[in-house]
This record gives sequence, structure tokens and C-alpha cells, in this order.
Amino acid sequence: MLKAVHFGAGNIGRGFIGYLLSKSGYEITFVDISKELVESINNYKRYNVIILKDNVEKEAIKNIKAIHIDDKEKLSKAILDADIITTSVGANNLKGIGEKLINYLKIRKANTDKPLNIMACENALFATNILKDTVLKNGDEDFIEYVNQKIGFPNTAVDRIVPNVEIKKELPIDVAVEDFYEWDIEKKAIIGDLNIKGAELVDDLEPYIERKLFLLNGAHATTAYLGYLKGYKYIHEAIEDDFIRNIVSRMQEEASLALSRKHNIKKDDLEGYASKVIKRFKNPYLKDEVVRVGREPTRKLAGNDRLMMPAKFCYEIGVMPQFILYGIAAGFLFDYKEDPKAYEIQDGIKNFGLEKTISKVTGLEENNDLLQEIVKKYKELKETFGKR
Repeated sequence: MLKAVHFGAGNIGRGFIGYLLSKSGYEITFVDISKELVESINNYKRYNVIILKDNVEKEAIKNIKAIHIDDKEKLSKAILDADIITTSVGANNLKGIGEKLINYLKIRKANTDKPLNIMACENALFATNILKDTVLKNGDEDFIEYVNQKIGFPNTAVDRIVPNVEIKKELPIDVAVEDFYEWDIEKKAIIGDLNIKGAELVDDLEPYIERKLFLLNGAHATTAYLGYLKGYKYIHEAIEDDFIRNIVSRMQEEASLALSRKHNIKKDDLEGYASKVIKRFKNPYLKDEVVRVGREPTRKLAGNDRLMMPAKFCYEIGVMPQFILYGIAAGFLFDYKEDPKAYEIQDGIKNFGLEKTISKVTGLEENNDLLQEIVKKYKELKETFGKR
């Protein structure tokens, strides 16, 4: 049986990556920092994926076990035997995972010449490159040659909404997911064979990553931030609001224009994808809270992420992205008290002023036209919805 090691046994790890790897015949070893989660996986040795739609379906995932991330002996053995390594730990944690992988890969080098593919399955552009660069950074010539010959580092684009929905579960580690999923993998970076049911191998990954990042993640964040301003609890409620849905649809149009120009993608294809995204947001079974989708606004409003990137692309082709900027402005009004990063932004606005805070988070110069337009929309939204 093929063997997979997956770092991150959370909802995405179990409900998406682990789900598809299991359907593809892999025995999965989850690696996680939570001792309680590791113990639960090893105790039950299975879990269910509950697919949220009109007729709810349940699929059992078996042939699984788990290792705590600090259990070096077991982790070394698992990586030595692995055919594939995947992650869903958050892009900010990839460097730490890469540093841990170095010694385990050196052990593998000394004991087997079997090819291995390592993939970061994160909501970030070319996240696998972070792992590869970290692994190679301090390697000697012999190790670098081994990595380049025997280890593939394909970048990926992953797409599945896995909300923290309250639903009746057979096991505490069961996970609920939406029906839709997409996993695109960079074909040219694969070493050896890689067969994952439901995943698509593509020649050029960048259009897929940016399409998903802008039209799904950007639209999701915009829905969340505007929904929060208007007092909605769930995404499916917010997207039914005419004001919010209009802004989200129009920001998708702006992002689609930039994508079609940059990657020569047919606008009809992008419009079809965007419409499908709106339909997914309307799924009432997901009960996806706006505060979950909007969390960590410092990351989501950064210059290389889901809203600022398409805004800058539009500006570069001579289009002021009015509706994308509404989403960004709403993000600076996201003052959810239980989110430390939201508090960080609000604290910055209070102590240093709005323009300096926007500049720090987005990377824009204070006199930049985009930044000044964000300021205008921030004040407009604040006046309209009375957020302090």
C-alpha cells in the first residue's frame, strides 16, 4: 500500500487532503502538534467525512494513524517509508516544517533511493517553494543533488470549504465539508508517478492559484468583512444581502478582468467559476461564520494576498478596482475582539492613524492612489454602518 505523511490533522487535513489520499489508496500518517488529536486518531483509527448538501452523505476514512510532531523516532520511520508528504498547517508555519524535514530527509537519503513528492496544500501562492527553499538552504552539495534528483516539490492549488459547523457526529474527529473540491498540482515538478483521484495535474499552475485566490478567497473575505459590518453571523446569510452580493460580484468582475489580461483566460470561463463560487457561499448547510472567514486580517489584507494582489493588477492596467477596495476597506473595520490580528489593526489605527496602518499592512505608500481610495471607502463604510 502507498504511504502518505500529512502535516496538519485539522479539518482541512482530514476533510480534504486526507480524504482524497485515502480514496487514492494511501495509508495516511497524520502529524500534528495536538497530543489530544493524535491520541484520538490513534484510538479510533478511522473517521467520517460528512458532505453537506441537500442529501447529506457520509464517507468513512480508514487506514490512518497519527504521530505527534515531536516524536522524532516514529516520524523518522514514517518519512523514510513515505511515497508522498503533504501539509495543511498554514503558510506561516511552512518554514518550521521545512526545517524539521531536513534531518529526516538526510536519513531517508542514507537508506533509500525511492522518489518522494512533497506538497504544501495551503491558501498561498507557490507555498511548496517555501518548503523546498528551506530544505535546500543549508544543505551541502551532495544533499542538494539528492533532493533535486529524488524529491519533487510540486506547487498546488487547493479548494474546499471546511467550516467549523455544529453537526451530529459519530466520532469527535469526524469532519464536515462542502460537496465541491478542487486540487490542482504542478505536473512538471513531480518526480516519479503521482496518482491522486480527484486531483488534476496541470502544466501552468499560476492561473489556477490566482483564480482561486482572487475569485474565491478574495470574494470570501469580502463577504465576511461586509457581513460582519452589517451584523450577519454566517456567510450564507451575508451573501443573500443585495448590497453585499453586488459588491462581491463586482469585485469578482474586476479581478476577472485582471486575470484574463494577465493569463489570457477567457472571461466566460472566469465568470462561470465566479458564479459557482457565489452559489457555494449560499450553501446554508455550511453555517460558515463570518468571523472565521475574516480571521487574521493582517494576512488577508497583505500586499501579496487575495485582495491587494488583484487590486494592484487592476491598477497596473489602468482600472481603479473600486469594489475590491470596498472589501479591503471593510477588512480594516473588522474589529472582532477575539481575533488578535484584528485587534492589532485597530490598535494601529488608534495609535498611528488610518493611513499609516493601511500602509503597514498592505505595503502601499501613503500617497498611493489605491491607499487614498481605501481611506475614502473606509470612511464611507464607517459612516454608513457606524463601526468605531
